Amino acid sequence: MKEMDEELHIEMHRLVDELGKFSIHMTIRPDKVMSRERCEQFSVELLKEITKECMHDGADLVGHVKSFLLSEHGTSVGVSLVHLDIPVNVNNSIDSRGLKVGDLTVHVIVHGIWDPDVKHASMETIERLLPEYGIKYDIIQDYYETEKGIAHHQK
Repeated sequence: MKEMDEELHIEMHRLVDELGKFSIHMTIRPDKVMSRERCEQFSVELLKEITKECMHDGADLVGHVKSFLLSEHGTSVGVSLVHLDIPVNVNNSIDSRGLKVGDLTVHVIVHGIWDPDVKHASMETIERLLPEYGIKYDIIQDYYETEKGIAHHQK
């Protein structure tokens, strides 16, 4: 009975906030140096495609979808998306050296689907889009943590 009570408690959280979230931190290695413009294009497309996939999977509202890409030179591009019909906010300091190795963090928060669905939509997009850009990647950490998410329910 206790397990059922915990499942109900977790589902109550789900019904109250209905926010799904996922974050990932990875190292990316494009097959050739990415220019400032290409870094921005990639970052914007990644966020838009993750958001579209989340909406396709049942999300009905964007909370916040953002990414931060840091080059080996200390330059960066940050992108923030709050709605598919509103232009994304971009801060791009990538210089003429471009990017050969990058540190990429992506955060996704949407309304209407829960964490497993957001992770699935995000990973499906990452696995499809990065190879299209000739980017190999290593996941440093996946912040979808079921254990952490339900830890306060288990004593």
